[in-house]
Amino acid sequence: MTRNRWEEDPATIAEAERFYSFVGQYVISFQWLEGQIDQILLLARGHDHWDETHQWLSGLRNVDKIHAFRDVVDADEPFDRVPIEGWYDRFDQAIDRLHTERQRRNGILHAQFLFDFLAIGQPVMRLDVRRRGGDVEYTQEDLSQARCDEIMNELAQLGVDLNFICVQLRHVYRQNPPPLRG
Repeated sequence: MTRNRWEEDPATIAEAERFYSFVGQYVISFQWLEGQIDQILLLARGHDHWDETHQWLSGLRNVDKIHAFRDVVDADEPFDRVPIEGWYDRFDQAIDRLHTERQRRNGILHAQFLFDFLAIGQPVMRLDVRRRGGDVEYTQEDLSQARCDEIMNELAQLGVDLNFICVQLRHVYRQNPPPLRG
């Protein structure tokens, strides 16, 4: 960051601070989503296996946790079928949105950010360059206040939807789950 170009401009400094706040709020909110999935997986594997399950979870990437979450719901054990029409369609949509959000999270956490345009009144720019085999994939995004608000609103809606799913799963949990697997 080339702060010396605009360190005397309070509006520019405020915009940089707003961006830092957005990233912090985003990361904490995403971690909450992941924590909800972890709780359901801990419950599914049973209280008797709490330590082993924590070890297992600590070795999983987020994508693996989402797959395991889907698998445990699709297996109908230790959770009974949810008797709400359309619930499984909404669950599948939430899983798809979790994958999309995971990709956005990776794009935010592994990106480079250009603050240089703040000096001319433009927002922070996110640059994400990734190698995919022999190809290079390049994306950029202006992270204006409006765009950051949009991202946080989408994340919040996903959080509400995931919370409803997890509450419903707790309601259909069988007290005596099957033996620990995988």
